[in-house]
Amino acid sequence: MKAVRLMIFGVAILLLSGAALSALVLHGALTTNMGDQPSFKPQERPLEPPPGSVPQGQWEPVLNRDEAGKVLRNPIPPMLASLENGRRLYAVYCTLCHGENGKGGGPVAAKFVPPPDITIAFFRQRSDGFLYETIRSGGPLMPAQGEALSVKERWDIVNYLRNLQGGAG
Repeated sequence: MKAVRLMIFGVAILLLSGAALSALVLHGALTTNMGDQPSFKPQERPLEPPPGSVPQGQWEPVLNRDEAGKVLRNPIPPMLASLENGRRLYAVYCTLCHGENGKGGGPVAAKFVPPPDITIAFFRQRSDGFLYETIRSGGPLMPAQGEALSVKERWDIVNYLRNLQGGAG
């Protein structure tokens, strides 16, 4: 008799627990609290920025390397500070594949598809914009560095590459 009462009590506890859990789940599914927060609704235009505000960050157009080669101009003169920064960044981001001298002899090249020699005529004849876009967006096997490097840092690397190539540009 006592076992039957315990079993009935256990079943009642399970049913009440299930009902309470169901009520909590249904309350969460049926509540509209998330819809009442300030946010853009579908097809709604974002607010205009306040007058006098200054935008932060940067935006760059998406170009392929050939287009970039035609329209992008290097705004950073190849002064010593730019070349030094470019050399430092090249050592961090490029040397593993392209090697210290740009000829493609980095440690990754020994175990992967060797990258091109960036000192040859093909690359010397490309515009600074082409090289910049290649650094930013990557190449067929080269990873993009656009998220890792600022605009100025990418141009500094271009200046350093031109120095490696013997001053072509």
